[in-house]
Amino acid sequence: MFYSLKADCFFRKYGEIGYIGRPVVHAEEIVSESGAVFLQCLTYDPQNIDEIVDKLVSIYNINRNLLKTDAISFFNSLANDGFLYCVDCPENYKEEKLYYSTLEYSLGKKTIQTNCEKSSAQFLSEHFKNTPFLNAVHIELTSKCNENCVHCFIPPELKHSSIDRNLMKNILKQCREMEVLDIGFSGGEPMLHPNFCEFLKYAKDLDFNVTVLSNLTLLNKEIIDMLLYKHPTCVKVSLYSMNPTIHNQITTVEGSQEITKLNIEKLVENGVPVQINCPVLKQNKDSFEEVINWGQNIGCTVSTDYLIAAREDGSIDNLQNRLSKEDLNSVITKILTQNAVVQSDFHAMKIAPLNAYPNPDELLCGIATSTLCIVSNGDVYPCAGCQRWSCGNANFTSIRDIWNNSPLLKYLRTIRRKDFKKCLVCKDKDFCAMCMARNSNEDPNGDLFSIPEITCSAANTYHRLAIEFYT
Repeated sequence: MFYSLKADCFFRKYGEIGYIGRPVVHAEEIVSESGAVFLQCLTYDPQNIDEIVDKLVSIYNINRNLLKTDAISFFNSLANDGFLYCVDCPENYKEEKLYYSTLEYSLGKKTIQTNCEKSSAQFLSEHFKNTPFLNAVHIELTSKCNENCVHCFIPPELKHSSIDRNLMKNILKQCREMEVLDIGFSGGEPMLHPNFCEFLKYAKDLDFNVTVLSNLTLLNKEIIDMLLYKHPTCVKVSLYSMNPTIHNQITTVEGSQEITKLNIEKLVENGVPVQINCPVLKQNKDSFEEVINWGQNIGCTVSTDYLIAAREDGSIDNLQNRLSKEDLNSVITKILTQNAVVQSDFHAMKIAPLNAYPNPDELLCGIATSTLCIVSNGDVYPCAGCQRWSCGNANFTSIRDIWNNSPLLKYLRTIRRKDFKKCLVCKDKDFCAMCMARNSNEDPNGDLFSIPEITCSAANTYHRLAIEFYT
């Protein structure tokens, strides 16, 4: 019998436990320490079970036949769950061409596999609650962009730098040493960086799950091949309207819609997982639902953010493009009635009773507890949206030192739901998109706790309409 990890599967050993996951298809599992040791012996190429047992015998001083029996049972279980390839002989091993419909998997046709009642993310969060572990790093390859979207949170005067090649590779190396799993490449437009393909290959060779945020206008065959190299790379792309005039009005670049749409189709045809982001602004509020329908027809999930954020420097001129309170009703109605993932989520959950209260000691999100953002000049921030205060700079301080010792990160880790007292008792809390980064960007003083009125209005509207449509 021969075993190997699937091409889209990732493994990490965290102390006495192990994690195995296929992020694109939303499958993951926590394994015991012995299971983690077994998995450390696997590669992405098929190995005979006897070769694997040879490795295990050097670790465990127990009967070889018993060890082989345990290994076969464990690997067969993971193969049945879809994490491993299992073949009778190497001649039968033929790496399948993986096709991804992000919509299909988001609708639950692939389920999370765990050996505990909680999701793996919840389990890991609680397991490391006293020593937060860095799981995901968002890296801005360049702040330069070939589009100038009217709602962009990066001020135009800051769109001029690209990350140094040596710094980038050093950051990735440090992240691998810290057992980081997820790496995001963004910009600006990341494909503008002359070393984009080199960085992508380096990250994949280090066994990271890479996501690329791009407008896709610079896509070419070399990039497609690198997106498919070793591990399939999920691409997140913004498409604002099926009407080119409206999309181009938002990007301020003529012809951009046609190129982006064509390249989304090209990625889907080549088996690259694609998620479409469609921020809803005044300009596309009457046509964005066409993006939802088109994306779903080609197998892509489509996310819709109807509360754009102010710029990272605290300026709010881009908010003139944000929806008004009066727009929210019609926009959220379209999302609830046409977005299949939203419908699936609501059918799977029970509308929370009005007297239900969240745990006041819960964290609000992964900010400072599992994620970091590093921009093109090396500055490190708590997350991509929260860039008013730096935690340090990767040119001068190690990522580990910043993660463990930054006073700002230590402070952010103390913030809990109970610090937002009004939110704790709000009947709309389960429908709220409140975000500390959005709060900070919009407040003149950068106050994390200052919630914009539009956030509360949106939550109330969402709650009211959700009850109307799903109960």
